[in-house]
Amino acid sequence: MVQGSISAAQLERLIRSLDTSCILSPEEWLAKLDAGRLAASDRCLTFDDALLSQVDIALPVLDAYRLKAFWFVYSSVFEGAIARFEVYRMFRCRFFPDIDMFYALFFERVTAAFAIDARAAVPDGDVDRVRNAYPFYSANDVRFRVLRDRLLTNGQYDAVLDGLIADRGLTLAELAAGLWMSADHLRSLSAAGHIVGLHSYSHPMRLGDLPDDEQRSEYEANFRHLTQICGRPPITVAHPANSYSDRTIEILTDLGVRCGFRANMAPRLPGHPLNASALELAREDHANLMRRLEAQRDTG
Repeated sequence: MVQGSISAAQLERLIRSLDTSCILSPEEWLAKLDAGRLAASDRCLTFDDALLSQVDIALPVLDAYRLKAFWFVYSSVFEGAIARFEVYRMFRCRFFPDIDMFYALFFERVTAAFAIDARAAVPDGDVDRVRNAYPFYSANDVRFRVLRDRLLTNGQYDAVLDGLIADRGLTLAELAAGLWMSADHLRSLSAAGHIVGLHSYSHPMRLGDLPDDEQRSEYEANFRHLTQICGRPPITVAHPANSYSDRTIEILTDLGVRCGFRANMAPRLPGHPLNASALELAREDHANLMRRLEAQRDTG
Protein backbone atom coordinates (compact mmCIF):
# COMPACT_ATOMS: atom_id res chain seq x y z
CA MET A 1 0.00 0.00 0.00
CA VAL A 2 1.09 3.57 -0.67
CA GLN A 3 2.00 5.62 2.40
CA GLY A 4 -1.12 7.23 3.86
CA SER A 5 -3.57 4.88 2.14
CA ILE A 6 -5.99 2.55 3.90
CA SER A 7 -7.80 -0.61 2.88
CA ALA A 8 -11.52 -1.04 2.28
CA ALA A 9 -11.81 -2.87 5.61
CA GLN A 10 -10.08 -0.02 7.44
CA LEU A 11 -12.34 2.55 5.78
CA GLU A 12 -15.41 0.56 6.78
CA ARG A 13 -14.18 0.37 10.37
CA LEU A 14 -13.55 4.11 10.35
CA ILE A 15 -17.03 4.88 9.03
CA ARG A 16 -18.65 2.66 11.66
CA SER A 17 -16.66 4.44 14.38
CA LEU A 18 -18.03 7.82 13.29
CA ASP A 19 -21.71 6.80 13.48
CA THR A 20 -23.17 6.96 9.98
CA SER A 21 -26.14 9.01 11.20
CA CYS A 22 -23.75 11.94 11.76
CA ILE A 23 -22.21 11.74 8.28
CA LEU A 24 -23.98 14.28 6.08
CA SER A 25 -24.28 14.11 2.32
CA PRO A 26 -22.50 16.94 0.52
CA GLU A 27 -25.82 18.61 -0.22
CA GLU A 28 -26.85 18.42 3.44
CA TRP A 29 -23.46 19.74 4.52
CA LEU A 30 -23.69 22.73 2.18
CA ALA A 31 -27.26 23.52 3.19
CA LYS A 32 -26.36 23.52 6.89
CA LEU A 33 -23.18 25.51 6.23
CA ASP A 34 -25.10 28.16 4.28
CA ALA A 35 -27.69 28.38 7.05
CA GLY A 36 -25.07 28.54 9.81
CA ARG A 37 -26.48 25.35 11.35
CA LEU A 38 -23.54 22.94 11.19
CA ALA A 39 -23.31 21.14 14.52
CA ALA A 40 -20.11 20.04 16.24
CA SER A 41 -21.18 16.43 15.68
CA ASP A 42 -21.75 16.84 11.93
CA ARG A 43 -19.31 15.05 9.65
CA CYS A 44 -18.71 14.74 5.93
CA LEU A 45 -16.34 12.60 3.85
CA THR A 46 -13.76 14.08 1.47
CA PHE A 47 -11.28 12.61 -1.01
CA ASP A 48 -8.48 14.54 -2.72
CA ASP A 49 -6.53 14.12 -5.97
CA ALA A 50 -8.85 11.94 -8.13
CA LEU A 51 -6.88 8.75 -7.60
CA LEU A 52 -8.30 5.69 -9.33
CA SER A 53 -7.79 3.65 -6.17
CA GLN A 54 -10.42 5.81 -4.45
CA VAL A 55 -13.05 4.65 -6.94
CA ASP A 56 -11.85 1.05 -6.86
CA ILE A 57 -11.49 0.72 -3.08
CA ALA A 58 -13.41 3.48 -1.29
CA LEU A 59 -16.47 3.98 -3.47
CA PRO A 60 -17.87 0.44 -3.00
CA VAL A 61 -17.68 0.96 0.77
CA LEU A 62 -19.54 4.28 0.49
CA ASP A 63 -22.16 2.64 -1.72
CA ALA A 64 -22.65 -0.16 0.82
CA TYR A 65 -23.41 2.42 3.50
CA ARG A 66 -25.36 4.70 1.13
CA LEU A 67 -22.95 7.55 1.74
CA LYS A 68 -21.94 10.39 -0.57
CA ALA A 69 -18.71 12.42 -0.42
CA PHE A 70 -16.83 15.44 -1.72
CA TRP A 71 -14.17 14.59 -4.32
CA PHE A 72 -11.55 17.28 -4.93
CA VAL A 73 -9.89 17.11 -8.33
CA TYR A 74 -6.94 18.79 -9.98
CA SER A 75 -7.33 18.91 -13.74
CA SER A 76 -3.92 18.68 -15.40
CA VAL A 77 -3.79 14.86 -15.32
CA PHE A 78 -7.08 14.70 -17.25
CA GLU A 79 -5.52 16.78 -20.04
CA GLY A 80 -2.35 14.79 -20.67
CA ALA A 81 -0.01 15.93 -17.90
CA ILE A 82 1.81 13.65 -15.47
CA ALA A 83 1.65 14.92 -11.91
CA ARG A 84 5.13 14.08 -10.76
CA PHE A 85 4.38 14.43 -7.05
CA GLU A 86 1.89 11.56 -7.16
CA VAL A 87 4.17 9.37 -9.27
CA TYR A 88 7.02 10.07 -6.88
CA ARG A 89 4.84 9.19 -3.89
CA MET A 90 3.91 5.86 -5.43
CA PHE A 91 7.54 5.18 -6.36
CA ARG A 92 8.97 5.79 -2.90
CA CYS A 93 6.33 3.58 -1.29
CA ARG A 94 6.35 0.64 -3.70
CA PHE A 95 9.96 0.32 -4.78
CA PHE A 96 11.72 0.36 -1.42
CA PRO A 97 11.45 -2.22 1.40
CA ASP A 98 10.37 0.59 3.74
CA ILE A 99 10.00 4.35 3.51
CA ASP A 100 13.03 5.12 5.67
CA MET A 101 15.28 3.32 3.17
CA PHE A 102 13.99 5.71 0.52
CA TYR A 103 14.57 8.70 2.78
CA ALA A 104 18.15 7.63 3.54
CA LEU A 105 18.96 7.39 -0.17
CA PHE A 106 17.13 10.63 -0.96
CA PHE A 107 18.98 12.56 1.76
CA GLU A 108 22.28 11.09 0.55
CA ARG A 109 21.62 12.20 -3.04
CA VAL A 110 20.56 15.69 -1.94
CA THR A 111 23.73 16.10 0.12
CA ALA A 112 25.93 14.87 -2.74
CA ALA A 113 24.26 17.06 -5.36
CA PHE A 114 23.48 20.24 -3.43
CA ALA A 115 25.52 20.08 -0.19
CA ILE A 116 22.34 20.19 1.93
CA ASP A 117 22.32 18.04 5.06
CA ALA A 118 18.74 17.12 5.98
CA ARG A 119 19.23 17.07 9.75
CA ALA A 120 21.13 20.36 9.85
CA ALA A 121 18.74 22.05 7.38
CA VAL A 122 15.64 20.90 9.26
CA PRO A 123 16.54 20.81 12.98
CA ASP A 124 14.52 19.00 15.62
CA GLY A 125 12.65 22.15 16.67
CA ASP A 126 11.31 22.67 13.16
CA VAL A 127 10.35 19.00 12.96
CA ASP A 128 8.40 19.27 16.21
CA ARG A 129 6.48 22.31 15.02
CA VAL A 130 5.32 20.52 11.87
CA ARG A 131 4.42 17.37 13.80
CA ASN A 132 2.22 19.41 16.13
CA ALA A 133 -0.05 20.06 13.13
CA TYR A 134 0.54 16.69 11.43
CA PRO A 135 1.25 14.16 14.20
CA PHE A 136 1.10 11.18 11.84
CA TYR A 137 4.35 12.33 10.16
CA SER A 138 7.64 10.84 11.30
CA ALA A 139 10.73 13.04 11.68
CA ASN A 140 11.99 11.79 8.31
CA ASP A 141 8.59 12.51 6.73
CA VAL A 142 8.91 16.11 7.88
CA ARG A 143 12.52 16.56 6.77
CA PHE A 144 11.70 15.13 3.36
CA ARG A 145 8.72 17.46 2.90
CA VAL A 146 10.61 20.57 4.02
CA LEU A 147 13.44 19.76 1.62
CA ARG A 148 10.99 19.09 -1.20
CA ASP A 149 8.67 22.05 -0.63
CA ARG A 150 10.97 24.73 0.78
CA LEU A 151 14.68 24.15 0.31
CA LEU A 152 14.98 22.55 -3.12
CA THR A 153 13.80 24.09 -6.36
CA ASN A 154 11.33 22.07 -8.41
CA GLY A 155 14.12 21.31 -10.86
CA GLN A 156 16.48 20.09 -8.15
CA TYR A 157 13.88 17.86 -6.56
CA ASP A 158 12.80 16.41 -9.91
CA ALA A 159 16.41 15.71 -10.85
CA VAL A 160 16.98 13.66 -7.70
CA LEU A 161 13.77 11.65 -8.03
CA ASP A 162 14.09 11.16 -11.78
CA GLY A 163 17.60 9.86 -11.17
CA LEU A 164 16.39 7.36 -8.57
CA ILE A 165 13.64 6.19 -10.94
CA ALA A 166 16.07 5.80 -13.84
CA ASP A 167 18.42 3.81 -11.59
CA ARG A 168 15.69 1.18 -11.34
CA GLY A 169 15.08 1.07 -15.08
CA LEU A 170 11.68 2.76 -14.81
CA THR A 171 10.02 5.72 -16.54
CA LEU A 172 7.51 8.31 -15.35
CA ALA A 173 4.99 7.16 -17.94
CA GLU A 174 5.17 3.56 -16.75
CA LEU A 175 4.67 4.58 -13.14
CA ALA A 176 1.81 6.96 -13.97
CA ALA A 177 -0.27 4.38 -15.83
CA GLY A 178 -3.55 3.76 -14.02
CA LEU A 179 -2.99 6.24 -11.19
CA TRP A 180 -5.90 8.60 -11.83
CA MET A 181 -9.60 8.50 -12.55
CA SER A 182 -11.03 9.24 -15.97
CA ALA A 183 -13.48 11.94 -16.98
CA ASP A 184 -16.20 9.27 -17.03
CA HIS A 185 -15.51 8.56 -13.35
CA LEU A 186 -16.04 12.23 -12.52
CA ARG A 187 -19.29 12.34 -14.48
CA SER A 188 -20.53 9.21 -12.76
CA LEU A 189 -19.70 10.55 -9.29
CA SER A 190 -21.46 13.83 -10.00
CA ALA A 191 -24.52 12.12 -11.45
CA ALA A 192 -24.74 9.82 -8.40
CA GLY A 193 -25.03 12.70 -5.93
CA HIS A 194 -21.44 13.16 -4.92
CA ILE A 195 -19.93 16.64 -5.29
CA VAL A 196 -16.80 17.15 -7.39
CA GLY A 197 -14.83 20.21 -6.33
CA LEU A 198 -11.77 22.29 -7.09
CA HIS A 199 -8.21 21.36 -6.15
CA SER A 200 -6.35 23.71 -8.57
CA TYR A 201 -5.23 22.85 -12.09
CA SER A 202 -1.73 21.45 -11.53
CA HIS A 203 -1.63 21.04 -7.72
CA PRO A 204 1.25 23.43 -6.85
CA MET A 205 2.70 22.58 -3.45
CA ARG A 206 2.89 26.29 -2.54
CA LEU A 207 -0.11 27.71 -4.36
CA GLY A 208 -0.63 30.38 -1.73
CA ASP A 209 2.82 31.83 -2.49
CA LEU A 210 2.16 32.19 -6.22
CA PRO A 211 1.48 35.63 -7.75
CA ASP A 212 -2.19 36.56 -7.92
CA ASP A 213 -2.47 36.01 -11.67
CA GLU A 214 -0.98 32.50 -11.41
CA GLN A 215 -3.34 31.58 -8.59
CA ARG A 216 -6.30 32.83 -10.60
CA SER A 217 -5.13 30.94 -13.68
CA GLU A 218 -4.82 27.72 -11.65
CA TYR A 219 -8.36 27.95 -10.35
CA GLU A 220 -10.01 29.30 -13.48
CA ALA A 221 -8.57 26.43 -15.56
CA ASN A 222 -9.67 23.93 -12.90
CA PHE A 223 -13.12 25.56 -12.82
CA ARG A 224 -13.54 25.38 -16.62
CA HIS A 225 -12.46 21.76 -16.77
CA LEU A 226 -14.80 20.53 -14.03
CA THR A 227 -17.72 22.57 -15.35
CA GLN A 228 -17.27 20.98 -18.77
CA ILE A 229 -16.94 17.45 -17.40
CA CYS A 230 -19.70 17.53 -14.78
CA GLY A 231 -22.09 19.92 -16.49
CA ARG A 232 -22.27 22.22 -13.46
CA PRO A 233 -19.89 24.81 -11.98
CA PRO A 234 -17.91 23.59 -8.95
CA ILE A 235 -18.83 25.32 -5.70
CA THR A 236 -16.38 23.65 -3.31
CA VAL A 237 -12.61 23.50 -2.91
CA ALA A 238 -9.89 21.74 -0.95
CA HIS A 239 -6.70 23.76 -0.75
CA PRO A 240 -3.86 21.73 -2.34
CA ALA A 241 -1.09 20.95 0.15
CA ASN A 242 -3.01 23.21 2.56
CA SER A 243 -1.54 26.24 0.78
CA TYR A 244 -3.61 29.39 0.26
CA SER A 245 -3.64 33.08 1.09
CA ASP A 246 -6.19 35.83 1.65
CA ARG A 247 -5.96 36.52 -2.08
CA THR A 248 -6.75 32.86 -2.82
CA ILE A 249 -9.94 33.21 -0.79
CA GLU A 250 -10.91 36.29 -2.81
CA ILE A 251 -10.29 34.45 -6.11
CA LEU A 252 -12.39 31.48 -5.01
CA THR A 253 -15.17 33.77 -3.81
CA ASP A 254 -15.18 35.47 -7.21
CA LEU A 255 -15.69 32.02 -8.79
CA GLY A 256 -18.75 31.38 -6.62
CA VAL A 257 -17.15 28.83 -4.31
CA ARG A 258 -19.22 28.37 -1.13
CA CYS A 259 -17.28 25.81 0.88
CA GLY A 260 -13.56 25.12 1.28
CA PHE A 261 -11.48 22.70 3.32
CA ARG A 262 -8.07 22.92 4.89
CA ALA A 263 -5.87 19.81 5.30
CA ASN A 264 -5.58 19.71 9.09
CA MET A 265 -7.18 20.68 12.37
CA ALA A 266 -5.19 23.87 12.91
CA PRO A 267 -5.94 27.49 11.94
CA ARG A 268 -3.98 28.94 9.04
CA LEU A 269 -2.31 31.52 11.27
CA PRO A 270 -1.66 31.50 15.03
CA GLY A 271 -4.46 33.21 16.90
CA HIS A 272 -6.95 32.85 14.05
CA PRO A 273 -10.23 30.96 14.55
CA LEU A 274 -10.09 27.27 13.64
CA ASN A 275 -12.76 27.72 10.96
CA ALA A 276 -11.94 31.27 9.96
CA SER A 277 -14.42 31.29 7.08
CA ALA A 278 -16.65 28.96 5.06
CA LEU A 279 -13.67 28.50 2.72
CA GLU A 280 -11.28 27.48 5.53
CA LEU A 281 -12.97 24.58 7.29
CA ALA A 282 -10.68 22.31 9.29
CA ARG A 283 -10.37 18.66 8.27
CA GLU A 284 -9.15 15.68 10.23
CA ASP A 285 -6.83 13.38 8.33
CA HIS A 286 -7.91 9.75 8.25
CA ALA A 287 -4.44 8.77 9.50
CA ASN A 288 -5.13 10.52 12.81
CA LEU A 289 -8.52 8.87 13.11
CA MET A 290 -7.03 5.45 12.43
CA ARG A 291 -4.34 6.02 15.05
CA ARG A 292 -7.02 6.80 17.62
CA LEU A 293 -8.97 3.71 16.68
CA GLU A 294 -5.87 1.57 17.05
CA ALA A 295 -5.13 3.14 20.42
CA GLN A 296 -8.68 2.44 21.60
CA ARG A 297 -8.40 -1.18 20.48
CA ASP A 298 -5.03 -1.58 22.22
CA THR A 299 -6.43 -0.26 25.50
CA GLY A 300 -9.40 -2.54 25.37
